[in-house]
Amino acid sequence: MRALFIALLALASATPAAAQDGRAALERYGCASCHVVPGVRVSRRQSCVGCHERVVGAQRSGLGRAPRVEHYLHVPDLRHVTRRLREDYLVSYLQNPHDVRPRMEETMPRLPVTEADARLIVGFLRERAGEVEVPRSPAPSRSNVAAGRASFERAGCMTCHELGNLDFGVHLPPVALRRIGDAAFEAPNLRFVRDRMTPDVALAWIRDPRRLDPNTEMPHPQLSDEESLLIRDFLFLVEPGRPVSAPRTVNASALEPLGRPVRYAEVRRLFDRSCIHCHAHTDGQANATFGFAPSSLDLSSPDGVRAGVTLPDGTHRSVITPDDSGLPPLVWRLMRRHEEAARDVNGVLADPLAPAMAPPSDAPPGMPLGLPPLASEEIRLLYAWALQGAPD
Repeated sequence: MRALFIALLALASATPAAAQDGRAALERYGCASCHVVPGVRVSRRQSCVGCHERVVGAQRSGLGRAPRVEHYLHVPDLRHVTRRLREDYLVSYLQNPHDVRPRMEETMPRLPVTEADARLIVGFLRERAGEVEVPRSPAPSRSNVAAGRASFERAGCMTCHELGNLDFGVHLPPVALRRIGDAAFEAPNLRFVRDRMTPDVALAWIRDPRRLDPNTEMPHPQLSDEESLLIRDFLFLVEPGRPVSAPRTVNASALEPLGRPVRYAEVRRLFDRSCIHCHAHTDGQANATFGFAPSSLDLSSPDGVRAGVTLPDGTHRSVITPDDSGLPPLVWRLMRRHEEAARDVNGVLADPLAPAMAPPSDAPPGMPLGLPPLASEEIRLLYAWALQGAPD
């Protein structure tokens, strides 16, 4: 009895420490800069999404000339995410994200999250969300797949959702989906239900989403228990169509710089899209926000680019001189994003059907983080400018 008491006491005393470590990990990777995170508040000025919302508000007001914002206006609310998504999936996703929402160009950025930190983050979110008990349910049955598809179509689920490459004949344009609501445009690809949820949780979610997450934008499906079970089994067991090959990436070995002089004003227009958000601070604090080692890269001026970067170990490196890859580092990181696109940028009915959970890559993340890769002509422009010495 005394040993049991000591063990329980140790567990109780460890819980606050674990919660503190989880909160520290969330802050280290800047999760609350985009997401609503339980117990972690940032000012709207410090929030990426909050800043974007302010800009869009200025656009709609018609007052003055405001920059345009298209990405990272809406991101998942994390307050109850652990009630519906499996912990092993969340730990894997934080280390190696993939395209869950096929109509959105942006995806979860690839941050240097370690497995240990991923577990701390998920543990913190689980502790904050609490648990909701869901009823046990029968194992998914293949005998329900055909009837489940009929119920899925009758309920209109395919209006918002994709399911791999199955074509249900409903192809609403993005503007029509946005009129329904942002949730319709941002609806996830249901091919991943079997990776993201347990069968019991999936069934409870279909029956009443708000029971698991009171903040969800998913509407109540108004389905009978029988229809909910049929749809659950359909989602878990249907073959999601034939894989679609990812678009051919730009071949680094065949990349040729533009054959003309390029001035900074031309490349600055590319940098202004998103790069400047992090790489216009010579103290490196913007980079450190997302878990990366501080970098002195400054793209806000030709002098800043020519100065290169000072690495954490104090060594200096040029970003415009070709390295062992044969490309300037500035260009190589843009090419790297093309390699990631096969996992990160999958459009409607263009799912390569790759595994949802995969080991993370050791390679540095491609740029721009979380956004579609630059077009080859844009990279050729930057390539030429770098080889010309990054002129003013």
